[in-house]
Amino acid sequence: MADIDQHMGGTREAVSFCRICGAGCGTRLTIGADDRILAIAGDQDNPLTHGYACFKGLRGHDAHNHPDRLLHALKKQPDGSHAPIPVEQALDEIAERMAALIAEHGPDSVGAFCGNGSMPNATAYPMVRSWVAAIGSTQYYSTLTVDQSAKMVSFGRLGAWAGGQQEVDTMDVALMFGANPLVSHSAGGLLVSDPVRELKQLVANGLRLIVVDPRQTETAHFATLAVQPLPAQDAAICAGLIRMILAEGWHDAEFCVEHVGADGMAALAAAVEPFDEASVEARAGLNPGELRAIATLFARDGKRGIAYASTGPNMTPYSNLAQHMVELLNVVCGRFPRAGENVRRSNPQGPSLPRVAMAIPASRPWEPTGPGRIRGVKQIFGEKLSSTLADEILTPGEGQLKALVVAGGNIALSLPNQPKVVKALEAIPLLVVIDPWMGPTSRLADYVFAPKLQYERSDISVYIPGFDLMPGAWAQYTPAVVPSPPGSELVEDWYVFWSLAKRLGKVIDYAGEGPMEMAGHPTGDDVLAHKLKSAWVPLETMRQFPHGRDFADADGVDLGTVQPPPGELPRFDVMPTDVAAELAEFAQKLDGRAVLTREGHEYRFLMVTRRLRDTFNSTGTQLDAIRKRTPTNPAWFNGADMAELGIREGDPVQLRTAHAAITFIAARDDRLRTGCVQTSHGWGTLPQDSKGPDAGVCVNVLIDDEVHVEAINAMPHFSGVPVDVVLLPNG
Repeated sequence: MADIDQHMGGTREAVSFCRICGAGCGTRLTIGADDRILAIAGDQDNPLTHGYACFKGLRGHDAHNHPDRLLHALKKQPDGSHAPIPVEQALDEIAERMAALIAEHGPDSVGAFCGNGSMPNATAYPMVRSWVAAIGSTQYYSTLTVDQSAKMVSFGRLGAWAGGQQEVDTMDVALMFGANPLVSHSAGGLLVSDPVRELKQLVANGLRLIVVDPRQTETAHFATLAVQPLPAQDAAICAGLIRMILAEGWHDAEFCVEHVGADGMAALAAAVEPFDEASVEARAGLNPGELRAIATLFARDGKRGIAYASTGPNMTPYSNLAQHMVELLNVVCGRFPRAGENVRRSNPQGPSLPRVAMAIPASRPWEPTGPGRIRGVKQIFGEKLSSTLADEILTPGEGQLKALVVAGGNIALSLPNQPKVVKALEAIPLLVVIDPWMGPTSRLADYVFAPKLQYERSDISVYIPGFDLMPGAWAQYTPAVVPSPPGSELVEDWYVFWSLAKRLGKVIDYAGEGPMEMAGHPTGDDVLAHKLKSAWVPLETMRQFPHGRDFADADGVDLGTVQPPPGELPRFDVMPTDVAAELAEFAQKLDGRAVLTREGHEYRFLMVTRRLRDTFNSTGTQLDAIRKRTPTNPAWFNGADMAELGIREGDPVQLRTAHAAITFIAARDDRLRTGCVQTSHGWGTLPQDSKGPDAGVCVNVLIDDEVHVEAINAMPHFSGVPVDVVLLPNG
C-alpha cells in the first residue's frame, strides 16, 4: 500500500498520480475503511503540478467504483454473449490457439495493438512490443501511427538535434501549430502539467506565444499573436515563413553554414520560392500582414524558442510535409541548445547519454523494410501501420493476421473506416482485448481480460523512448494505493503478455534490458525494476520521493550539452528529393479552397479535429459525471455559417464525405473560423448499437482508409477533410 497513509476515523489518505493521460498530475486520495476511493484531489505537495488536476482526473474514483466496470475475465459464448472465465484457464486456451496458428501460418499470424490506455502504464507499454518480438512476429501496431507519426517521418527524413531541446523557461517566443495544451496537456514537453498556471507565468516573464489554429483555442487566449488559417495549409505557412526569413536575413547563418551547408540552403531556398507572402496568405486564408507578423515575432525579434506542431497539422493532408517544414523553422533559426548549455530535459528512466551539440543524420529506417503486403506500405521504426490493420486481417495470403491482442486501445472507434474495422474484428479467428469496460472493441472479442485500474497497480511516469514528454528530468513512482475490489480477478496488462509468452515457450527481452525471468510469478515492481536496469535514476531512488522529483536538480547531475567530436559533422537533410517533390506538388494548389474539390464536386466545409477537456479519446465517456458535462461530440460551427445554412444549436446535421455520411448534433462556437466544422474522436459505438448522435458519433466512419492517407506512414486524414453539411428534419 501507499508509503504515505494517514488514518482518520476509518478513512485514510494516500499520495499518487493520475495516469489517464501523459501529464501525470499529482493526486491525493481519500480512501474509505472498505478500501474504496471516496474522493480525489490535486496534490499540493507535488512539485510538478502544484495541486492541479483536471476534471477527468478528479473523477478517477468513478471509474474504480463504477458498477459497469469489468471485474473478471470473459469468454465469448456460441450465442455471442460473454461469460466469466478464470484468468489462467483463459490464458491456457488462448496460448493453445496461438500455438496452433503459429505452427500453421507462422509468427506473423499473431500480433498486438498498443493503445493510448497502455502508454501511460509503465509496465504495459514496453511489454506489448517486447512480446511481439519474443514470438517472432512483426505484427506490432500502436496509436502512434494514427496520431503524430509525422514526427517520426520528419526525424527519418530531416534528422534531429542530439543536443536536446531548448527549455521553455528560457524561451522568449514559442510558435504552436494546431496545439492546444491547455486542454490536451501535451505539447512536446512545453506545457504538459499544470498548463494554465505555467503559461500565465511564462507570459508574465516575457514569453511571446504565437498560435496558428483554425480555432481561437483556450491556449490562444494567452497568445501575443493568434492567426486562424484554413486547415491543411500549415506547410504553405511554414514555407512562406522560411522564404521571408531567408530573404530578410533573420535566419541563424552561422548555424546553417555548419549544420546544413551551402548546398542544402540553396535547395531549401529554391523549394520555398513559390511561397511568396501574398499567395500564401491567399491560399491559407490569412489576413494581409499576418505572415510577416509571425516571421517578425518568431525570427527577427525572438532569439530563443521553438516552433512546434501537434495533432492539428499531423492529421491533415500533407502532414509529413507540414511537420518537416515546422522543424525547418527551428533549423534555419538555429533554435537548439549549443555546447555548454544546460539541458534539463532528460528522461531519468533511460540511460544517461551525453547531449552532443550536433545533428543526428537522417536515417530513413523504413526504406530497408521492403514493401508490405497492404498497398506496399513499409514499417516505420519497427511498427506496422495502424490504418492497414483491417486489411492485414481481411486480406488472405502469407502473413495474414489471424490473432490479435489489443491492450489499452478501442480500435473499433479509433481507426479509420469503422465499418471495415468492425468487419475485420468480427472476422479474425482470435481477438483478445484488455479493457475495464465492455466497450465496442471488447464486445467483438473472443476473450476480455479485466485489468487493474491505475490506483490498483504500481507505476512510474510516462516514458516513450525517443520522446522527452515530461519537463525537466521528472519521474514519480507510486505503489498501488488500493487493492482490487473484493471478489474480483483482475490482471495487470503486462501479465497477460508475460503469461502467454511463458505458455508458448518464449522468453521476453523486456524493454531492451535483457531476458525476463519466466519462472515463478513476478510482481509489478519486479517488472518496473527490470525496465529500469539502465536508468540513471534507479527505482529505489524514485521511491524516496513519493510526490515525485525533477532529478535534474539532484546533486552531481550534469545535463549539459557537450562539444561534438572533431572532424566533419553530420548535417540536417533540409530538402531531400521526396520532400522537394511533395512541396512542389503542394505549391500547385495555390488556393486553400481547392482542397475542397473532389472529382469535380465542390464541398462546403473542411472538417477539423478537436480535443475535449473532459475525455481522453474514448476514456471518460463511460462516466456519468463526464457525460453530464460533455454528453456527446457535436459538430461545431461558427454562428455565421449556421445562420447561412439555417442551422440552430441542437439540430441534427449530416456530414458527408466522398466516403460516407453520418449525423451529428449541431453546436455553435464562434471561435472557430468560418468554412470549418469541428468534431472529436473516440465517441460512438458499434454501428448496430448506435443510439443516435445524442449519445456520441464515431467520426471515423467518414474516413477512407485507402484514400485519406499519407505516403510512408499511411497516416489517416482526420482533419482538413472536405465535407458537405445537410440539415436534417428534427425527430
